[in-house]
Amino acid sequence: MLTSNRTIRWIENLAEQELLIRAGEKASIDIGTTKDEVLAVETASFLRELFYQFEYLVGLFNSRVNQSALQIKLSRSGEGVDGFTFTRNKLRLVVSRPLPGVVKFQCDKQIPADDAGPGKISMMFSGVIEGAFGTFHDVEWTFLGSRVSAEQVARHYLTEFIQVSRGAND
Repeated sequence: MLTSNRTIRWIENLAEQELLIRAGEKASIDIGTTKDEVLAVETASFLRELFYQFEYLVGLFNSRVNQSALQIKLSRSGEGVDGFTFTRNKLRLVVSRPLPGVVKFQCDKQIPADDAGPGKISMMFSGVIEGAFGTFHDVEWTFLGSRVSAEQVARHYLTEFIQVSRGAND
């Protein structure tokens, strides 16, 4: 039997509450978590799953292209997986979670300074994956109204990033 991470976290939370009740630090089990609490936990979980998908796919891509100019660099924002960044040529794709239930993608191109003026940043594309709060505290992730998995999201945004960063070194 395969148990989801969500269910494992739920039972761990119940066990922790049971211990607090036994120690006299809590009166009863809190079964009414708020929508924002559930979305915050599920967003962190989805972002972590996205990172692992991207990490695997970028590793495969880099091993196949085998040229440093074509390689994609993936780095985390901070210690955990609060967000992460792809870079290739002069492009950067930032994946973040600005709010519970929201995962944001933004790809920027750095335009260097020249005689005509200072350097600028130009947005190439952006997108949002949203968590829809459902029955029994389930969260479904959607893109433009359609349900999506972390693997689908990773394939889509990695393809977009590769396409726009291909000629960015020019």
